[in-house]
Amino acid sequence: MLEGRIMEYLLAIMVLIMVATIVVFVIIKSRKENSNDLDGFGKALEVENIQENKMIPIEWLLPTEAIDDEKLFEITDSTVIARISATIPNTAQVAAKTVTNNALKNVELYKAIIPSGVKLAESKQIEDAVRGFYRGTEGIKGQANLVKIDPTKISKAASVANSAANIMNVGSLVVGQYYMAEIDAKLETMNKNISKIGDFQDREFKSRILSLLSRVGEVSQFSSEILESDDLRNRKLQALDDLKGICTDLLQQVNETIADVYNKNSNMKFREYQEKVDEINTLLNYQNILITILEEISKLTYLLGKGEVSIDFSYFLFNTYLERSIQIRTTLQQWHTKQVESLKIDLDNNRVSKSGIEGFFSKIPGLVDDNWNYKELQQGLNEKISTQSQDDSLAFTEPEEVYSKDVPIVIKDGKYYYLH
Repeated sequence: MLEGRIMEYLLAIMVLIMVATIVVFVIIKSRKENSNDLDGFGKALEVENIQENKMIPIEWLLPTEAIDDEKLFEITDSTVIARISATIPNTAQVAAKTVTNNALKNVELYKAIIPSGVKLAESKQIEDAVRGFYRGTEGIKGQANLVKIDPTKISKAASVANSAANIMNVGSLVVGQYYMAEIDAKLETMNKNISKIGDFQDREFKSRILSLLSRVGEVSQFSSEILESDDLRNRKLQALDDLKGICTDLLQQVNETIADVYNKNSNMKFREYQEKVDEINTLLNYQNILITILEEISKLTYLLGKGEVSIDFSYFLFNTYLERSIQIRTTLQQWHTKQVESLKIDLDNNRVSKSGIEGFFSKIPGLVDDNWNYKELQQGLNEKISTQSQDDSLAFTEPEEVYSKDVPIVIKDGKYYYLH
């Protein structure tokens, strides 16, 4: 009897222990799943996306994963930062954490991958909505219905969050800020180069190029309003098309002028050749600048197209005029070779054979010392001839289809960076 009761007590205790163990296990598991703690080795944070509980991961980068600081482009536009924070809400917490840890000499980096901007498919489930997706390692990982919000019916703060729901558009904004800043810097360099060039034909031509640069530069000044407003974006695309026409007209004029120089001056005296070299040098500087401007217009056309305008279409005129300009350079190189041989110019020793009366009186002493038969080239002439004779001076980088790539966002020291 006593033994039976003891067995019952033991059995009850065992059941209680098992139940308690299960409860503890469930609580721990639940807390682990719901934890927002960012610490841990290589731990990924799943951040709730817009609707349907889809996730965009923010990954803590391992200390062994090196990041090249030169490839980090800081995202400074406040609107873009607001869009990132609204699309991935926990980024603000992560940014604050990196500042704290950096102060403690415990530097941490985090990265989020945002799909690049493409045109979204319409949703079949919800009226006036589109489908958004994000990628995983094995392709598309999840989708969400993104509904367009009427900004007049919600508060300003809510408007920012809801308009940022389109994660694809955030990628477009980040990429747009990077490349437009790059274009703007290149145009600024072109502006400085023009100021160093002497007059060509008249000041009107130089003024037209400066005006062209300013107008293209206006488009390149990054503004989130341009990429977010279809109406404004289309107007800028039309403006770029007009500027492309102006640029090609000027470039055609320069190319034809260069062609006239080598077509109409086959047999010249050295002094005439020297004058033509100086003229061509100015023309080639303008050719370089106009080709660069045309390239940047093509890049802007692609960027403002947001994936709807192909690389081939955006760069068609650029490729056409680049090919023509390269042909001009090739023929010019052949013309220089012929003139150098005809005028007996020794580029290796920076000298030219004396001719005319000067050459006549140098023949006798030249029999003793060959140096008497030559005179030194004017300063800078050798370099100009050598530069104009290069056939690789118009080599340009192949354009990137940036809208077909994901956009990595790195969070460091409380700031956001685009990892290019």
